[in-house]
Amino acid sequence: MSQAKQKNDVVRDVTLVHFALMFGYRTFSLYYPLFLAAQGFTLTQIGQAYLFIYLPIALGAPLAGFLTRLIHPAFMAAAGCLGYAAYALGMFFFDGAGIVYLWQIALGLSAAFFFTASRALLMANPGANAERGFSWFYNAPYWAGVAAPAAGAVIIWKFGFATAFLISAAICVYAALLAAGMFGAPWRFSKSDSLFNNFISGWNNSIKIVFSKKIGIFILLSFIVALVESLVHPFFVLFLKDNIGLNQTQVLQFTAISAAVFSIFYFFILKRWQTGDPKTAIKRGGLVAGLATMAFGFLMPLLNYASVFLVEFARGVGGFLTGTGRSALLAKELKGRPSDAGALDTIFSPLSIALGSFAGGYLIQWLGYQWLFLVSGAVIVVAVFINMSLCKRGS
Repeated sequence: MSQAKQKNDVVRDVTLVHFALMFGYRTFSLYYPLFLAAQGFTLTQIGQAYLFIYLPIALGAPLAGFLTRLIHPAFMAAAGCLGYAAYALGMFFFDGAGIVYLWQIALGLSAAFFFTASRALLMANPGANAERGFSWFYNAPYWAGVAAPAAGAVIIWKFGFATAFLISAAICVYAALLAAGMFGAPWRFSKSDSLFNNFISGWNNSIKIVFSKKIGIFILLSFIVALVESLVHPFFVLFLKDNIGLNQTQVLQFTAISAAVFSIFYFFILKRWQTGDPKTAIKRGGLVAGLATMAFGFLMPLLNYASVFLVEFARGVGGFLTGTGRSALLAKELKGRPSDAGALDTIFSPLSIALGSFAGGYLIQWLGYQWLFLVSGAVIVVAVFINMSLCKRGS
């Protein structure tokens, strides 16, 4: 088997595991805010619940990166999938807010293991085009989003959340089996002698590269885009229900159709934008995300099903471009350090989501959705133009 084909097989296998895991998780995750609201959680508490997922991902990523030097990432990804299954079972035995927060932390650590290990495998075996390779990985949740929310809605409607949690757990166990099957993927282990010292020195060098003038402004821009998206993301289902007036069936249609349309859009249009220059992808994605977010604010009085769909779709395109661009940029600049690159890439996205979801619960009550969209979108656009200006000065 040629080396190029072998690397493309790794991209395929990691993507399949990601799809299976997200299919299981998204059986209920889209409606999870509704579940929490039914348990008496306020908007602020829902935001805190997401903070307890994503902050542990960011904090757990360095540990996961360290462990990939000793343990094959396939087994770590499998352990992460089993953690998702345990979380779903934990929700089945729901027993108050305090227990929920503990399970959120456990889910965050499981996600840190899964995403760090998966990204490390992809960065060690990126395929012919790293940006497109990561696009397959990032597309997996969209493919899962076509059917999983629909199946979840039917299950929840007919049998309740408890059944959805059990089915989700079973699918996540299946994903763990698929992940364990990737053990044959090429991977280079670190030598056991002075492992910790090498880990510390390696991370110091990697962090210096990430925050260097060469790529630091692009990593920061991708972080800002993800942060702004996360201000509303945990509450988006509630936004559709309470502010746009969509009923349960329309919310289901919205999420399933948007995921399906995005996948088609990627293969026929968006894929052509990926020229192999991750810096351009980050800037282009940031501008699209910023303008679309501002459009939400300007169009708020006129929003309906169709207009919300189009604007949110554009926001999704912008976030997708910046996310794949950041991953490809880290893979390129940290070539030969897949453990560090996978951990660092796993830190930025969940950290922005943790901070954004936590702040969003307060900002929505203070500013309202309209002003939050206007202000946060303007922040992204300004950040993009500052990035462009700094690039011109450095050229």
